[in-house]
Amino acid sequence: MNDFVLPLARLCAGLALLMAGVAQAQLANNLTIGNPKAMALANAVTADSTGVDAVHYNPAALTKLKGRQTTVKFLTGVMDIRAEFDAPQGYNHFGFSDDDVKNSSSRTLTPAMYLPGLGGMTEVPMLFAPLAGLSINPPGSKLTFATNVYAPMALGYSRDDDSDPARYQGREVALQRITYFSPSLGYQMNDELALGLSIGFSHQAMALNQDFRNPSMLTGLVRALTNATCVGNAPILAPFINLCGGNFGPFTNLANLDLDLQQSLSPTFNLGVQWEPTDWFAWGATYQSEARMKLTGKYRVDYTSDWTGFWKDFNQAFVGQIGNLIFGIPQGTQDEETGNASLTLTYPDSFATGIKVRPFDRWQINADVRWVDYSDWDQFEIKFDRELDMLRIAQMFSPKYATSSSLILDRGYEDTISWALGVQYDLNERVQLRAGYEWRPSAIPKDKADVLAPIGDAHLYGLGVGYRWDKDTQIDLGFNYFVTKTSVPADTSCNLNCTGIDNVVYNPYAGLDVETSVHAYVMALTYQTVF
Repeated sequence: MNDFVLPLARLCAGLALLMAGVAQAQLANNLTIGNPKAMALANAVTADSTGVDAVHYNPAALTKLKGRQTTVKFLTGVMDIRAEFDAPQGYNHFGFSDDDVKNSSSRTLTPAMYLPGLGGMTEVPMLFAPLAGLSINPPGSKLTFATNVYAPMALGYSRDDDSDPARYQGREVALQRITYFSPSLGYQMNDELALGLSIGFSHQAMALNQDFRNPSMLTGLVRALTNATCVGNAPILAPFINLCGGNFGPFTNLANLDLDLQQSLSPTFNLGVQWEPTDWFAWGATYQSEARMKLTGKYRVDYTSDWTGFWKDFNQAFVGQIGNLIFGIPQGTQDEETGNASLTLTYPDSFATGIKVRPFDRWQINADVRWVDYSDWDQFEIKFDRELDMLRIAQMFSPKYATSSSLILDRGYEDTISWALGVQYDLNERVQLRAGYEWRPSAIPKDKADVLAPIGDAHLYGLGVGYRWDKDTQIDLGFNYFVTKTSVPADTSCNLNCTGIDNVVYNPYAGLDVETSVHAYVMALTYQTVF
């Protein structure tokens, strides 16, 4: 009987893995703040001035803004996400290897955004976001007040092709955090030292749509038994056993999950300090707090006709009736299940410190180090509003991580320490040329890699230019190129391609060698002036 119920337990565990996989997109931090100077210097700006975006990078630097200033920002970008699925020699699941995914590739350039109050996740022709902020420093005051609208996270994509092989780990995905109100204060202690505090009120959203399948030895066994006991669609061992109601094999599309979760108010705070004892040297540090959230929303699971037909006919036979009494296996009478769900999620805290040095009149060098507490992502918990049959099965096979109405997934993520280096050259009094590089190690252990958010160790390159239009107006342009590649040989990640009979987690590409890459191109333009 385990041969029939275990695939369903895998599907149930896959719901949790899907949620955790989407959260990995957060690992692309600081990509969508959209400050051109920070982008050009590859985020090595903790000791530098970033205008009103100092609310995020270092609120102590708000003291550099004099009088009343406003900033309008335009941010755009595209992500080129690719995956290749290759079958190694001997690839099969209980003798079956006719997998339409093997030796295929996936690519998407289509962005998606979450539109609060306007329909949730939406495919858009181009990622484009206008943002703005303002600051006020009363004449002669040591205090600077500011607020800013920015996006710590704004990542989303759509694989709109029904034959896309990567749709089993993300047909549509949107993960974003929009800080819509950020009251902030910078205080100039003396000529050398400044302190700052900002409070961020953010909207956090996560939405996804994904197909499910279960390539494994067990589903291969089910297909072999089906071939042996069915002539056409007629069971030759009825009424003892009936496996002929639907195609239930290792490469069968079993279901589709649609999920929409959000939290409208998620507060955090940033603390900053900046010390500038001379004109040629400055040091800065920033602590960004964590946010403990409970995202809530709706879910829908649409089962395919193969799924419902298989279980319906199976339950009419003697073996199915006994299995239902003992294990509570699916009845095959529901085409879909809908309801409310919630996810407990922690937005991790971080600490950054850096220096700014001007060794020559026209040259400036910035260097930063940043720590992020991704070990907060040790476990994720998903709760459903009612008991589900598939959760009862998951509880039977994994009682440590599942109940009849919830799932707990152990992730085991690791803290990261990244570093960045930026250089600015003052061409003249009006024009500054900038370039930078940031090394961004991955927090995801190699045995947790997947296709849903294929972000491993990454490189970030920056270029930009600043132009002083007049004494009251500054225009900045910044560009980032982000690249990451991963290689996951077969049977090395049990979020992706494990083949062991005891792997009850979701492995939609079991036994395949998988390679992924992400190339992100982000551009931002700001117009800063006195009002």
